[in-house]
Amino acid sequence: MKNLTRHRKLILENLKNRLDHPTAKMVYDSVRETTEKFSFATVYNSLEYLVSQGFIKKLDIDSGSARYDGMLENHMHFICKKCGEVFDLPQPELSSCLSANQEFFYETKDVSITIRGICKNCNSL
Repeated sequence: MKNLTRHRKLILENLKNRLDHPTAKMVYDSVRETTEKFSFATVYNSLEYLVSQGFIKKLDIDSGSARYDGMLENHMHFICKKCGEVFDLPQPELSSCLSANQEFFYETKDVSITIRGICKNCNSL
């Protein structure tokens, strides 16, 4: 594994301090505020590197752009179908469910649960 470059460290720190599950463009806009020595390609390639090395997760949420998550602890996501906001939710204990369905798989590598609906903010409009 390569060492983290200064740019990758800044991008990783940026993601770890966010709760909004940003796109590459959102990360680019945010890190550009700290230094002008970033190109969009650097940010995108760094995000993909960080995903490949297990430092962050890339969310599979059927949006137009990939979204990234700096929280590695198991958790679920709620996606608002109106505003597109992605919220973190605590993940319930799944061991009994996985044990009961062991016949369908050999080894569990990752569990991803996404709930789609309307968030409180959009529902109150």
